[in-house]
Amino acid sequence: MVRVAHISDSHLGSAVFQLAERKKDARACLKKAVDMALRKSPDILVHTGDLFDRPDPSNEDLSFVMELFRDIGDDVCKIVVQGNHDIPYGYRRQLSPILSIENAGLVRSTTTEDHASFTVDCDGEKVDINLISWTRPRRIRHLLTKQAGYSSNIKLLFAHDLPVDKQEIPASFDYIGIGHSHNFLLDEEYDIGRPGSTAIIDWKKEQGAHKKLIVAEITKEGNEYFTETLNDVRDFKFITGLDVTGMGPEEISALMKERIDHLSVKKNKKPIIIMEVKGAIDTETEQSIGRAEILEYGDRVCNPLFFHVEPRWDVLGARRITLSEPLNAEKSIVEYLEQTQEEDPEDLVGLYHDIVR
Repeated sequence: MVRVAHISDSHLGSAVFQLAERKKDARACLKKAVDMALRKSPDILVHTGDLFDRPDPSNEDLSFVMELFRDIGDDVCKIVVQGNHDIPYGYRRQLSPILSIENAGLVRSTTTEDHASFTVDCDGEKVDINLISWTRPRRIRHLLTKQAGYSSNIKLLFAHDLPVDKQEIPASFDYIGIGHSHNFLLDEEYDIGRPGSTAIIDWKKEQGAHKKLIVAEITKEGNEYFTETLNDVRDFKFITGLDVTGMGPEEISALMKERIDHLSVKKNKKPIIIMEVKGAIDTETEQSIGRAEILEYGDRVCNPLFFHVEPRWDVLGARRITLSEPLNAEKSIVEYLEQTQEEDPEDLVGLYHDIVR
């Protein structure tokens, strides 16, 4: 039996809302995930890419990673796949930060290639490891075919992304670990695992998503899986479900303040609070909403690191109405109501029939 601990997508150096504190948070989240993984006593610890948010990380982030993997020691096989954010771009920088860590003897990766294959010994168990860094989908299909042969050893595939249908992945692999998408996935039928990111990186895509450490105990006879939730070191509070359709600015402000009042936060933790507001309002109302007042109120009540209002409402101004049969009054009424998103079209059509009788 071989035990694999799988994490991914740490994006060191990223800063949601350009907050400098989030760079420190990203490092703390990675350290937390690694510590959680090591408590499971893995034979292999794998990170499936986007360890850094840029291919030219800060010295602080690079030094942090070097020390982190150095402290793990040599009893654990440490693997890092290069993600699209780790790959060098342009002509000024030709050295991947992952290659720097690999050259220091701290991890195994794909060196300067987009793939690598090697065999390691885990307590007397031979394990064939196949790596695919970020590359073109056509190239990935070629590499999958190349690495597809049967082996009497346990056979693992780690890739940053596999943009192919899961039925196209060769069945010869005993576990397939991927990253790239920041949300958790575990398909036990096809033995495919994706942990999600170690921290919240893109809240719009990750809102409500799960992120988990995946621990796979792998044998030729089958796998057993264990997961543990990876929570960000900072609280993210999402206020959703606010529909302000038809409201005036005073009503909207009152509603937003009411939702802020009912938000449970630990003020000493300095959370990030995101309020999403949807609906349909007119131009005058949109211009009259006291956004600065709402933000100041949220700061006073919740003491957040950052308070953000995401306006997802539609502003109903003058718009072009297209009528397919202008002389057909009943049909024109229905089309007008559909295009203006008015309610109760049946009532207005009924009123029209009463008038023309």
